[in-house]
Amino acid sequence: MRLPDEDNERGISTPVIYTIVAVSALTLIILAFVFISNNQNNANRGTVQEKATPSPEKSSEEEIGFSEGQKDIEALYKEHKLRSEDLDFWDMYQDNEPEILTEDSQSPEPSAESTPEPSTEPTDEEKAADGKHVLVSYMDGTQEWLEIDEDLPVNDYDFTKLKTKNGKMTYYDGNKKLSRLGIELSEDSGNVDFEALKEDGIDFVMLKVGERGYGTGLISTDINFTSNMEAAAKAGMDVGVYFCSQAVTVEEAVEEAKFVTDQLIPYDITFPVALRMESILSDTARTDILDAKQRTEIAEAFLNDVESAGYDPILYGERNFLLTEILPSELLKECEVWLTDQDPIPDYPYQFKMWEYAVGTTVSGVEKEVNMTISFVDYSRR
Repeated sequence: MRLPDEDNERGISTPVIYTIVAVSALTLIILAFVFISNNQNNANRGTVQEKATPSPEKSSEEEIGFSEGQKDIEALYKEHKLRSEDLDFWDMYQDNEPEILTEDSQSPEPSAESTPEPSTEPTDEEKAADGKHVLVSYMDGTQEWLEIDEDLPVNDYDFTKLKTKNGKMTYYDGNKKLSRLGIELSEDSGNVDFEALKEDGIDFVMLKVGERGYGTGLISTDINFTSNMEAAAKAGMDVGVYFCSQAVTVEEAVEEAKFVTDQLIPYDITFPVALRMESILSDTARTDILDAKQRTEIAEAFLNDVESAGYDPILYGERNFLLTEILPSELLKECEVWLTDQDPIPDYPYQFKMWEYAVGTTVSGVEKEVNMTISFVDYSRR
């Protein structure tokens, strides 16, 4: 008979054997799993390596040449070929490095976009000679070249045909006299002998009919208007009139025109009705607030109403006023001009029908000094 402990003495017990077998099997399973995983990783790595491997024609230096910008960073990394200079974040510091200029360094050529085009604006000398510009001077002493409006009628007088004798100017075409000579008269002229005027070669008179006060804005009649009108008519002289405006609105201009035409009803007017919009240089005037557009609208309203009443309207003014203080392109296409300019030859580019060429002169028959005007049109024959 065998005792239970006899087997233990002879060899390993059955439970121990089972444990060894189980551990061995588990170890084999783990090794197999590891082996399979390694095979899969190697297969994937081979795929990446195959993608990163350059064509046989290219050298190994070209293979990792980052300047070409063609290589995959991840592939380089896995092949342990990635270098610090292959990382593009280093470039951000290059732009901030100051450029070191040497004596041999040359400035870069300016691009075509930054090169300014040569100016086509003519010089002052060219403007003075091209016949397309006129120079104006302002009250503050500044000057400006203005381009002449080609759409406006131009001054085409031949001033070589002018003849002056004893301060009296005449315009001839050959031996034919084409002009008329006149003067301005108002209460400031004092007593007037119209017969003596006529004998002294004066053909017409421009009488002041009235004015609007530059401060009060009130309209008044020239004190000598009626007596001058009657005496001129009796002497058989041609007569025109002028009104000194201080209108600041179109409505006031219409009011002034009506005042003038009402004053003229009893008389025969053969020369123009003139609008004078003179600045008051010695004092502040109500019209100082006006700009060129407003003056143009006011003048247009007055002149249109005068024409509608059956008279020849004309705008009086000096050169700068006619060029800068109204809008010539809007007013002067149809409006006739009475120019005041005491230069020997007026430097005014546009057409004018009458020219006040002298101020402060004396003539027979007038107590005070007068202003002389030549008319290139005989309005009495219109």
